[in-house]
Order: sequence, then structure tokens, then C-alpha cells
Amino acid sequence: MHVAMTYLHTPILESLIEQLEYVCTSSKWHTRQVAMEFIQYMVFCNLFNARLYKKQLRELVFKCLFDEQFEVRSVASITLSGFYQCGYIQVNEEDFEYFSQMSKIKYFIKKDGKKIIITEKIIKRHGGVLGLCAIVLSSPYDISNYIPAALMLLCEHLHDPDLIQKSVKKALSEFRRTHHDSWHQHREKFTDDQLVIFDDVLISPNYYV
Repeated sequence: MHVAMTYLHTPILESLIEQLEYVCTSSKWHTRQVAMEFIQYMVFCNLFNARLYKKQLRELVFKCLFDEQFEVRSVASITLSGFYQCGYIQVNEEDFEYFSQMSKIKYFIKKDGKKIIITEKIIKRHGGVLGLCAIVLSSPYDISNYIPAALMLLCEHLHDPDLIQKSVKKALSEFRRTHHDSWHQHREKFTDDQLVIFDDVLISPNYYV
């Protein structure tokens, strides 16, 4: 982490990114998780000279956003949110639509009257939800264009399996905390229908469970 927080010249950055791409293929999830944390610090401390590699790093974070391990996906979501927040990459229609589609993947089948969860699909669904969380949390003190729609999509997942619920509730709680003081201004960015849904979620007993 001390290396990540150092100003790095181009040849060193190139070597590090190559190693990070390799590390993210490790069979040990702790290693992949640390790689995501390393990327956060490396980009934040080398914001300008790392711009040449934003396509590579974006692809790497997206890959880990759909990692088989919950902890890796969660850290990748935080890293992506940081990328959006500091302007390293921009929230765009392509990203929003991609996360939206992935979050709607059906994660179970019914067999003999029983619901059978498909692990691979629930990971993809969770990755899409975490991408939406990253968009929401990338604007802690204002409301960007994609936040109202992203919040509405997240509200649809409050009855999903526990690991997805956990991510959604955490994102909603953080959004509420950072926007509470100026909510009288922020609410103007939402339609009346969106406000009804959002207010209902925040006062619902399910939200606090």
C-alpha cells in the first residue's frame, strides 16, 4: 500500500498494472481483494499519470465486480465508485444499462415446486446491483443524472437473497446519511412517483431489518 500511495512514473505504472492483471487471476480470493484495494490507492495518488490506463483498469475492476467471491465484488464496487467520484472515469449510459441488465438476471429455477438458486447467475445479478450501488455512492453530496433511476432499481432488490439485500441496504443507508441535510433540495431531482417509492422504502420495516 505504501507503493500504491507513491507517485509512480509511467514505466513503473505499466509494470504494476500488468502484475495486477495477473494477480486478479489468482485462485486465492484474498489476493484478488487486496489487488482491488491497491488499485484504489494507486489511482487516487496517481490520478493524472494513470489516465492513460483507465481503459485497462476499468476492465479489471468490472471483471472483479463479478468475481465468485462476495468480498472481492464488494471491494470492486467501492473502487469503481471512487473512480466515478474522482472523475477518473465517467458514469455513462453504457455502464448504467449494463448494470441494469445484469441486476435483472433471473437467478433461480423451479424444479418440483422448489426454488433452486443458480450460483453463477446470482453472482451476475449481485455484480449488477453492486454496479448500481457504485453509481449511487459516487455522488455523496449531490444528485447526478443517473442516481434517481439507479435508486429505483436498487429498491426492487430488497427482497433478494441476503447477500444482495445486504449490499442494497448498505448503499441506501449511506445515501440517506450523506443527502439527509440537503434533502429538501435533492428531492427536486426526483419525480413524484420516484419519491413515493423511495420514501416508502426508507420508512419500511424491511429497510431496517
